[in-house]
Amino acid sequence: MKLDRLCQSLLLTSAIAILIPSPAQGEEVETEIRQAKQNISQLSEIELPPTNARMLVQTPTNPSTLQGDIIPIMGVKANPTEKGVEVILETAAGDKLQITNRSEDNNFVADVSGGQLRLPNGDAFTFKSEKPIEGITEITVTNIDVNTVRVTVVGEKALPAVELFDDDMGLIFAVASTATSAQTPETPTEEQPATEKPEEQRAAQQDDPIELVVTGERDSYRVPNASTATRTDTPLRDIPQSIQVVPQEVLRDRNAQTVFEAVETVSGVLDGSNNYGAPGGTNIIRGFISFDSGSLRNGFRDYDYYSVSSIGTIEQVEVLKGPASVLFSAQEPGGVINTVTKKPLSTPYYNVAFQAGNYGFYQPSIDLSGPLTTDGNALYRLITSHRGTGSYIDFVNSNTTTIAPSITLKFGERTDLNLSYEYVRYFADNPIFEVPLLTDGSLPPRNFYSAYPDLVLSDITTNRIALNLNHEFSENWKLRNNLAIVLNQRTLALALVLWWSIKITVL
Repeated sequence: MKLDRLCQSLLLTSAIAILIPSPAQGEEVETEIRQAKQNISQLSEIELPPTNARMLVQTPTNPSTLQGDIIPIMGVKANPTEKGVEVILETAAGDKLQITNRSEDNNFVADVSGGQLRLPNGDAFTFKSEKPIEGITEITVTNIDVNTVRVTVVGEKALPAVELFDDDMGLIFAVASTATSAQTPETPTEEQPATEKPEEQRAAQQDDPIELVVTGERDSYRVPNASTATRTDTPLRDIPQSIQVVPQEVLRDRNAQTVFEAVETVSGVLDGSNNYGAPGGTNIIRGFISFDSGSLRNGFRDYDYYSVSSIGTIEQVEVLKGPASVLFSAQEPGGVINTVTKKPLSTPYYNVAFQAGNYGFYQPSIDLSGPLTTDGNALYRLITSHRGTGSYIDFVNSNTTTIAPSITLKFGERTDLNLSYEYVRYFADNPIFEVPLLTDGSLPPRNFYSAYPDLVLSDITTNRIALNLNHEFSENWKLRNNLAIVLNQRTLALALVLWWSIKITVL
């Protein structure tokens, strides 16, 4: 009996000995779990890797140059001197550029950070001069990334001597001839009669022609961005819809005269009908006709069937294929055609042209753009044209007049206002598309006009007023306010000959 009690006491003591430290151990585990939970990063704290293809292939740049704007280098010149040649990088802010130079074998390499080679029209270019002076094989100036220009001087047998100094014209690299820099001290020699004076030799060397090769980037038919599907300037690869863009290069190379001709290269789009030959009408997109809802202008409905438009004011044409009613309200499921108009340019641009063709076609046009103020806060653009043409049908002719001024005002770096007005008038002797049959059942001549001349007229006038206000609150927030007004006036006069022929046969 005592032995049983003793065993029970031992068991109880053992249980107590085991259970007493258990709470302490449980607190330690709970503390470790709590600390582990605190070390887990939140979803918003995780830095996601870049998925944009443009960011993945972008070359790392100097952080100091990212804080300011890229300084454009508008031109490169190579001027011969007595000691060699001077390579001038023409820029108004040469003191803000940073230069890092190094040597590789016989090559002198200088990287200019914070600048870009750009022509006045915004295109990049490359400068190259082969054998400009004795001892120098080649001098090249080219863009290596988005904010760095590389100057390379290749010596023929030795490393060239290059000096850098700043001037009002820009950065100047003075390249000395290898033969001149490697000269040894002259030793006195006996004077010998010379047939040519040293001054004449130096002048002859300066008169030697220097071969300069300047190359520019060719305009491409590829347009990476569009605004029709998202109403923002978005890369096409990021838009899950079928969009085809007809850029300005295609319009210029094909000499398109109307929007119908501009979209002839777009698959699935056909000419529906026009308003008695006027430069406007409807299109058939994927089998659905867009009567008055499928034509947009800068993202707004244009009612192109009743209005007229000029191809001279259009920068590019964007065709969205497929349903778009979520973005543009009531639309046909075939798609929409959005025309993007030309905007004022920050660099001077002047274009005067005249075209002529068969059937009495002629078209003078003027396109002027540039800054109105020295600081570039006010820009303008003026587009005017007059188009006259006849037809293979007698008494049929048309005239289209376009006047389109626009102005852009910049209120600081984050706010800009664009105002535009467009006046288009179409006046024509309307052709009659019905083909009558003569009494003998034959067709009339090809140039036969089946109406009264000067009595079948079409007069359409379209006035467009647009306002666009943009303000950037930050890199992620932007306010955009658009206003578009379209006023149309259409006058149609018809004078036709009506006839009936009834034949009754009695059996």
